[in-house]
Amino acid sequence: MNRWILSSESCSALRWRLLLGLICSLVISGCEGPKPSRINSRPGLHKVEIGSQVIWCEMAADPTRRRNGLMHRVSMPEDVGMLFVFPGASLQGFWMKNCKMSLDIAYIDDQGLIIDILQMDAPRPGQVYFPRYRSSQPVRYALETNIGWFEKHGIQVGSRVTGFRGPPAQTAR
Repeated sequence: MNRWILSSESCSALRWRLLLGLICSLVISGCEGPKPSRINSRPGLHKVEIGSQVIWCEMAADPTRRRNGLMHRVSMPEDVGMLFVFPGASLQGFWMKNCKMSLDIAYIDDQGLIIDILQMDAPRPGQVYFPRYRSSQPVRYALETNIGWFEKHGIQVGSRVTGFRGPPAQTAR
């Protein structure tokens, strides 16, 4: 019998060994790759840093997004917020109509300094009057977070923010 001719039993065993080797190499190669960075775990969000703290932000840089904000949401991940970018610096005022959760808001000046941090309460059922939460001076940026986020992370008025202008290609309208 020719040494190079294999029986059907040995072909079957060879196929299983090849398949097992392929599966093992795929599993091992998948384990050796780089672990996803935090930026990869938050696609579509913009990174804002305040000191050593990071918050991933949805962007509100057009009239519709600014008007809708975080209305009708009942929760938000701890490290996620919404960054509002206005076309120019002016006195800003937010209200909580149709908001289902209380929020913190930080007003940020053009140099990236937090000038105000306010806690905004979600309205009670049937509430018809909605207080305005106003900036103490003209600002172009506002950052909304879960209630207590700034206090929990030791962030105060005067803290410096980076990434507050939004993504480089973004322009407010």
